This record gives sequence, structure tokens and C-alpha cells, in this order.
Amino acid sequence: MKAKSSDIHFLKEEDSLAILINKKASELFLTLQNFDASSLDIGDSFKEYFIQHHLGKRLFFSIQNSAHIIYQSVKKTGKKIEDISITDYGAGLGTLYMLAGMMNFKRIVYNDYLPDWRDTAASICNAVKINIDGYITGDIDAVLNYAVSEGFVFDIIASRNVIEHIYSLPFFFGEIYLHNPTTVIFSTTSANFHNPAMRLKHYLLHKKIERTQYLPYRKKILQQEWPEITDKQLTELTTITRGKAKEDFLTAIADYKNERPVTAVPFLRSNTCLPDSGYWCEHLLPKTAYKTIINKAGFSMEYTAGYWDTNYASPLMNLLGKFLNKLIGLFGKKGYFFSPFVNVVAFESID
Repeated sequence: MKAKSSDIHFLKEEDSLAILINKKASELFLTLQNFDASSLDIGDSFKEYFIQHHLGKRLFFSIQNSAHIIYQSVKKTGKKIEDISITDYGAGLGTLYMLAGMMNFKRIVYNDYLPDWRDTAASICNAVKINIDGYITGDIDAVLNYAVSEGFVFDIIASRNVIEHIYSLPFFFGEIYLHNPTTVIFSTTSANFHNPAMRLKHYLLHKKIERTQYLPYRKKILQQEWPEITDKQLTELTTITRGKAKEDFLTAIADYKNERPVTAVPFLRSNTCLPDSGYWCEHLLPKTAYKTIINKAGFSMEYTAGYWDTNYASPLMNLLGKFLNKLIGLFGKKGYFFSPFVNVVAFESID
């Protein structure tokens, strides 16, 4: 017997907002569970990504995360859902923008850095008959400029596993504060510095990406920017420009050439990025670093634990997930030491 939407529960809360979100999340789950992604007129790589990361085995968890993000961010605004303009920032091919598009938001805007992702997301929404009010490509300035040009401000800027890839977090939060200081910025990230297992996982990932992709690419760009560079200079400059991009990268080259000190990258650790664009930056920041950046921008911050998936096909994995979720609950505000991801929430300062 196939499950009905009333049989599926994504939220424990029982207020009217939770009931609405759970109803729509259940409908989305059943729609995507029976969705034939092969019918989409999109590239095979996008189909594969969508199927692997958001359909099949991880579908419930993907929609569950989206439901929690929408519920918590809407509650944080203190507004009715029909009075809220929301964007899924760096959305990729997730389910957050789809779930939001099924609800009665004043506006729902999709964003991603790359046009190919935007076009693919639009194809998916068209196929499942979900209406999105706008599709925007680019960084946060493009998103905010779109809102200004359309005569509104964003009440919620939400994202899942994006904040760790934003090149300049001070610029990101600072621009949003100038746009609307009452915006709720709800970000989740699996780059959880405080969970030793997640920290090690991301540290090793960053080191691998740096060694195999970013370092060789950075050398190539340095040689293009400075054709006369010697091998010794190339080795030194490649090392001290890790984590720098755009104007910061070019400034570092000029400073090095002129024998001036090269400014260190804040919170460097294992961080790295593409030097010409800053795209796919890799941060691994502790709570204190996020708090410093967010408070300086003008917002207050909440930093809370996420939860483990308990909807695997393996009963053993589900049992382990339930045990870890209980452990997270027992540790309360410090539960993020055991969680697979954290919620980083910036909101209107109460000072």
C-alpha cells in the first residue's frame, strides 16, 4: 500500500504553521518519490546529481531539512507566511525552493551562482508544476539588487550547505544588513567545526581539493598574471595566496612583487578557494568566528545543533542516528558537539 500524505511527518511541532508545512512537505515527498527524472530535458550530470542527492535514499532527509528551515525561519520573523518574501540562496537542485514554492509566500526567489543550475531548477519546477517568482544567478549583491529593482526586500534568506562556500562572509552579512536589518538569514552547514568527526571529514576534504584542484589552478593563474615569475617565487606565492580570491588575490600578487607584507586570510586553517572567482570556497569555522562576523555586520546570532538522518534503509544506521539525536538533546545548547550539521541564524539585533 502506498503512503498517503497524512501518514508522513516531517515536523514534531503541532501549530498551524507546522501543520501547513508538513502537509506540503508530504505532498512534495510523494510527488518526487514517483517522479521520473529521466524525463527531464537537462544534462546527464544534473540528472545524476538530483537523483543521488535529493531523490531516492536521501529524499526524506532533504525535505525534512527544508521543512525545518522554513518553519524555524518563518517563526523567527514573527510574520505571517503570506507577508514574507524568501529566497533559497545557492539553491542548486535541493528541495527548499520547491517546498517554499508550494506555500503561500508573498514571493519565493530561486538563486544559484551558475546559470546551468538555474535552468535545471526551472525545468524541474515546471515538470512538477511548482511556481517560483524569480530565478536569479550570481552572488548576494545580484539577489539583493533584484529585490530592489522589483520594489521589495527579503524577509528570509535561507540556505542549506552554502554558507561554508561563501567567499566573503563579512560582505555577505553586511550587504544583507544594509538591504534589510530585520532579515532572518537561516543557514545550515555540515562543516561543523565542533564535531571532531565532521571537522576531520572536512579537513581531509579541503586538503584533497587543495592538493588536486585548487593549488594547481592557483599556480596556473599566478603564471598568467605574472609571466616572469620564478619557480621560487611561484612556490612562495602559491602558498601565501591560499584562501584568497578576486581583488584580494590580485592585491596579494602586487604586494609580494613590491616586497610588502601579504595580508593573512582570516580564519584560514584548511580553507581554500578558486582564486579568480572565490567560487566553491571551503570554510571550516567555529561558532566564535561566525559570531564575530555576524555581530560586526549588525545582527544577533543563534548557533544550534542539527540532527542525524534516521530514514536510511539500514535499521542499524537508523538506530545509531536515533542514539546520536538523543545525545544531542541531552547536551542541549552544546549538542552541536555531536551533530552532523549546525544551524547558523542571523537575525535583527536585540541590543
